Amino acid sequence: MLELFYPIKPFRINQRFAENSACSNPDRTGVVSTYADGSCPQGKVLLYPLVGMLKGHTGLDLWAPDGWIVRAPFDGIVKEIQLEPERGLGVGIVTHDRRDMGDHGLHYTKVRQWHAKKILVELGQHVKVGDPVMLADNTGLSAGSHNHFELKPVEYDKNDYHYNVFQNNGWYGSIDPEPFFNNSLYAEDFASIRAQLMAVRLTLESIIKSLMK
Repeated sequence: MLELFYPIKPFRINQRFAENSACSNPDRTGVVSTYADGSCPQGKVLLYPLVGMLKGHTGLDLWAPDGWIVRAPFDGIVKEIQLEPERGLGVGIVTHDRRDMGDHGLHYTKVRQWHAKKILVELGQHVKVGDPVMLADNTGLSAGSHNHFELKPVEYDKNDYHYNVFQNNGWYGSIDPEPFFNNSLYAEDFASIRAQLMAVRLTLESIIKSLMK
């Protein structure tokens, strides 16, 4: 089963998948949150239908102050570094192999993280859980600094180009990431544990070699 590690510490969700709690001016400027009842301030309209996201939010908005380090939630390869008007600067990482995604089937998994100030990886780079991949900001259409986190099942065509399996599902191929988080480990902590285990392994190998001389 696909397992996602929390990319930001602490892990706080400001807006969930499929919600519709952002407003803007009709010209897509001045992004603000909706009122508690879901309505927009006078003169503003719901943002997501305005940019073609008719079924609402395509990911999770995660708490992330300006300049906060955002990390890789699984081992994979950097397949995208993009700048878009709506999402700003972002990075896409795809798993090395197919993962069981429950009702969504067995597919390669792509995570896209947006609104970055700076990307810390390069196209084609292999990353591991916990590696820093970007610095948070509010580039694109955003009411404040945060990390927009998308999850998409993907496959590869004959030209080795990945594509979204569920592109026409109303969320541009995204599915809800929340059920796949392991609810126990932050990517940052996992990376630290892995480094400690590697150090122990190297020490044991050195001891064994010395005893065999």
